[in-house]
Amino acid sequence: MLDAMLSRLNRWALRHIGRDWLDYVASNTMTDFNRRWNDFIWTYDLQAIVVGIQDEAPDVKTITLMPNQLWKCMEPGQYIALNATINGEAVSRYYSLSPMEDDCFTITVKRVKGGKLSNWVHNELQPGMVVGIGQPQGHFCYRQQSKILFICAGAGITPCYSMLKSLLSYHIRPDLAMYAQFGSAQDVIFKDTLQRWRSEGLNLVKALSRPTPEDKASGRYAPTLDVSNIDTLLPDFRERDIYLCGPQGFMDKVVNILKEKGYDLGKLDSERFVAHEIKPLTPADFKAAQAEIYFRHLDRRVQLTEADQGLSLMQIAERHHVPIETGCRQGMCGTCKLILREGDVVGNMLGNAVYLCTAFPASNKLVLDA
Repeated sequence: MLDAMLSRLNRWALRHIGRDWLDYVASNTMTDFNRRWNDFIWTYDLQAIVVGIQDEAPDVKTITLMPNQLWKCMEPGQYIALNATINGEAVSRYYSLSPMEDDCFTITVKRVKGGKLSNWVHNELQPGMVVGIGQPQGHFCYRQQSKILFICAGAGITPCYSMLKSLLSYHIRPDLAMYAQFGSAQDVIFKDTLQRWRSEGLNLVKALSRPTPEDKASGRYAPTLDVSNIDTLLPDFRERDIYLCGPQGFMDKVVNILKEKGYDLGKLDSERFVAHEIKPLTPADFKAAQAEIYFRHLDRRVQLTEADQGLSLMQIAERHHVPIETGCRQGMCGTCKLILREGDVVGNMLGNAVYLCTAFPASNKLVLDA
């Protein structure tokens, strides 16, 4: 009862007093008593109240969260870390955010077989609970292009949905299109919103990889994307900047289709939801004394030494004090991602995008750019 009342009080304070004033008050009245009485406001930790939980599809839930006064601004397409202690173990996973509405945002969590945090969310999380979160991160965000195509599959729709929802609210908005793929009709995430957007004129193609006879008979779904039908399903894809997100096999397939059709991969941006496996590598195919990496966006050149042999691009950058951005260090979040302009790398790439934390030099000269 007391916890429920405190949760309602905190939500009222965030909405009616505002985060800036709460931050000012809490930072100037921080005492052990206040922290014991209300450790959601009187805290140094970013936290969020679970405001609501909605079933999106089988084993997919959308969680509405209201962060405390320590929350900073976000951009649609970014993600946060969701933190929990499960059976005494600290666990963190990353989830994309929806745009803020009424001081809240949402994350959409798909249950993963054996996944510690996703199963905890589905089995244990309840409205009114408080969870630890991280500040927004990531660069999978709209970059002011005039013609955009979102290509996504499964839970990979979440960052694309976030950007698209924001862009549709613009007074003058870019030319937007989306290809969204799911298993069957019951697996469609954000089903009602997608249907409404389509009825309002959005160029939206929905496809199913495992359609039932009823799905096929409905006529509402397209075949899955391949080399033979991309020009029919997405006739102007070469003119658009593409944002790609989904399971790794799906993204690899799309990249191969785009390559075969002559698409400029410099216009492709992508986001991953799973960590990249780092396999043991043979010594990189370059002589350190002759090798150079040019970080064009920072105008920094790094002359490699013998000590750089076998290091990832991130490790090399950090060893030479190049101020790159870092995130999960597992090849997943994309914070460290740069575009390969010249040279070759081995390891974690998607199109021309190089994930520095899990990629390695494979030529004497490399040019990387933002």
